[in-house]
Amino acid sequence: MKQIPALDALPCEGALRYIPMADVDSNVLDADDLWNRFSSNDYWRRNYSKLQAEDREIIRLVSHFLASAFADRAPAQRAIDVGSGANLYPALLMLPWTEQILLTDYSESNVSWLRRQLVEETHPWAWLPFWREMREAKGYGDVDQPHKRLSEACVDEPGFAGVERLSIFDLPKARFDLATMFFVAESITKEPRVFRNAVEHFVGTLKPGAPFAAAFMAGSDGYEVADAVAPAAAITFPAVPITPDDVTTHLTALGVHELSVELLKTSHRVRDGYAGMIVATGFASNRR
Repeated sequence: MKQIPALDALPCEGALRYIPMADVDSNVLDADDLWNRFSSNDYWRRNYSKLQAEDREIIRLVSHFLASAFADRAPAQRAIDVGSGANLYPALLMLPWTEQILLTDYSESNVSWLRRQLVEETHPWAWLPFWREMREAKGYGDVDQPHKRLSEACVDEPGFAGVERLSIFDLPKARFDLATMFFVAESITKEPRVFRNAVEHFVGTLKPGAPFAAAFMAGSDGYEVADAVAPAAAITFPAVPITPDDVTTHLTALGVHELSVELLKTSHRVRDGYAGMIVATGFASNRR
């Protein structure tokens, strides 16, 4: 469950009128409408139109973890990226280690954006800088034509592979052999209990002992994204400020083993309003 709207033509500059979520009239605009006003293009432009220093560090940590995790186990049959939004690089990080990938998001418009990304041929491919960074790790150089391979991994098999509209709170239990979740659980709410519930559902969708990687914004006070319906405006979306200790405490309580939680070292920030990025890796509990 994550922010998301349609692939649209939005201005890349100019003054924006900000609309705090608290000021939205819930009698006029419900939660589905609000998330569907989130502009995928604007979010991608702000965060992923170029490879950031923090992306490099995340890619280094997660790619090496996955290469190690699958050094002594068979490749996964099914993997899931929860709350993909306008970001394909978590799926690319899983690409050498799984046969199938399911990309999920709560917003119908983000789902459309993801489907277009899988089939559209752009030159140069927008995600090539991310893939080049991954090729430094073992296993990634073995994947030929990653864009084509990702499209093949995401061929529709309802509930198991493809691109689907799905809330994090409705994830199936114990279905997947591998999972990623980047900037989702802490970026959909201001309530700590909702954050904890989202993390629990994420871990719960893994089979016992399956590996995962998750990334979180530390200390986030929310974020602004252009309104897809009214491009001259922007909406402030919620976040709950969390720390590495919060992530460690909750994942430990869920029985995760071989857990690693790191606050990234880079001082460069993608935007204002957060204290850094947290990367967590580990294996789901062997007991259910």
